[in-house]
Amino acid sequence: MPDLSINFAGINASNPFWLASGPPTNTAEQVISAFRAGWGGAVWKTIGTQVVNVSSRYAGIPFQGRKLAGMTNIELISDRSNTDNLRDIELVKKTFPDRPVVVSLMT
Repeated sequence: MPDLSINFAGINASNPFWLASGPPTNTAEQVISAFRAGWGGAVWKTIGTQVVNVSSRYAGIPFQGRKLAGMTNIELISDRSNTDNLRDIELVKKTFPDRPVVVSLMT
């Protein structure tokens, strides 16, 4: 089998196929399952200050006589506590110490 290992910005990974920050990286169970399937790394779903409404939505506001459309909470910060997320990240690193996990943080 060919060697697909990479070094990107000083981070070594067994292959360039990573999970992005989002629903598939919200729990230890999901990330461990992905690593068992061969994924090279993961960017943990964004954690930080608790957000009550975590659904993505469009918004429109008046601006210079017109409606200006935008999105609110598009990042979809985790609805889980920082304590739970950090415990899960620690479990992933203990289970797969060779796999990189980058944590997306928002305050």
